[in-house]
Amino acid sequence: MLTYPDVMSADFGPLSTAADQWASMADEFAKVEKRYRDSVQKITLGDSWLGDSANAAALNFAATRYEYQAAQTQAKATATLLRNAYTQFVDLKKQLETARADAVKAGMRVSEQGNVAFDYERATESERNALRHDPDYARSVRESEQSWADYIKSCVKAVDDADADVRKDLESVVKDEGGGKNDGTTGGFNGAAGKVAKADEQQKQERMELASLAMRDGETLDDYLQRLQKEGVEKVTGSKRLAELFAGVQKGTVTAAAFSTALGGTLGSSWKLFKYLKTGKDVTAPGTFLSTFINNRMAGAAPGSLLGKLPTGLVNAVTGSDEAAMFGGFMRNGAFVMPSAAEANLLKVAQNGGLANAAKAAGWMRGLGVAGGVAATAYGVANLATYDADMIKANPSKFASDLSGTAFSASMTALTVAPNPVTAGLAIGTGVVYAGCLIWDNHEAIGEGIDKAGDWIGDKASDVGDGIADGAKKLGSALNPFD
Repeated sequence: MLTYPDVMSADFGPLSTAADQWASMADEFAKVEKRYRDSVQKITLGDSWLGDSANAAALNFAATRYEYQAAQTQAKATATLLRNAYTQFVDLKKQLETARADAVKAGMRVSEQGNVAFDYERATESERNALRHDPDYARSVRESEQSWADYIKSCVKAVDDADADVRKDLESVVKDEGGGKNDGTTGGFNGAAGKVAKADEQQKQERMELASLAMRDGETLDDYLQRLQKEGVEKVTGSKRLAELFAGVQKGTVTAAAFSTALGGTLGSSWKLFKYLKTGKDVTAPGTFLSTFINNRMAGAAPGSLLGKLPTGLVNAVTGSDEAAMFGGFMRNGAFVMPSAAEANLLKVAQNGGLANAAKAAGWMRGLGVAGGVAATAYGVANLATYDADMIKANPSKFASDLSGTAFSASMTALTVAPNPVTAGLAIGTGVVYAGCLIWDNHEAIGEGIDKAGDWIGDKASDVGDGIADGAKKLGSALNPFD
């Protein structure tokens, strides 16, 4: 496997020279083929030589000429492979050199072996003091070190992957596939070598375009998607600073939204549980307040009123059917309870009345909540699966927020499907834990995002020359489907 020093010290110039020589070799084979056609094969094409010997000679001569033609194809294909390898290796090495330069610019020191560490010698006194006394700053420095180290490793791996592909293609291009017209030999030149070169062209394009899409070692699913978003903005706009702004503000916004959801879910569930314990009122599913309000107003609507004119079927489809919810009836304190659509346990409705009635009882509004909760929980589980012991040790607060967030999504989904005191209690507990973990892990994210936005807006006029404004226009154009 190639290493960082291997790539940084490599001279790819001989590949280009070799490609030119293989192209020249194809021209020489073309000259030989022409001479053979006009001086040797020509003998069997006239009337001066007839009979079985002439027929046998014609077959052999045609096969020989085919090999000269196949040799040209193989030589041209080899030249293409070497030329592709040269341009690709040069570009990939340039990416590695740029990655190193960016890391150094970001305050890192990169050794000759490719190891990355924070450059304490260039750090200011305040930065050194913060490293000694501010755990959050020290953690951010460690995360930055790891991020740059992973990025440099991925650049080296891209070269190593390309090298393996080139070797495979060079081995394939010399194998005689056989079956071509007049191909009378086994193990001769490869007349189908052009297919290998064409496939390599496609591989090269995909490798260069998709190299950054690979998930890196030590990267969670959340980290991976955030990086792709940031790199996507940078590619569209051509502005690295705009991409950083986008990532910073987005992180702050997403964190604020997650905290608001956790807090709102906790307070809402607490209120539902309080009413149940104090007045005996059944717990309703999250997000069904509007549907309950509409259904109650519909039930009491006067004939001829605006609400009375609405189609009952349409309203039930949106808010949930109280009639279908009856399949979720249950005994409590010796009395049979008929739940409303907002109160119905969808699992019980499905058990007694089938999935169709469960869907009717849920309605579109609650159904979307169930689907969204299931999707969020599944994503959370997938994200947690990308953690290993080292990643948890390196960033326990992030793991805690991801774990508690997944638990909160699962409990809210359970409350949406089967509203009852138990699921409400679980939602309260996981919501409190999730909100606390978000504060622990992201207490500076929102402020930093706002600060970055403010700094960017304040400096925008002086940074127009750096392409920020053009980048913003490009981003807006890319996001506008009608542009």
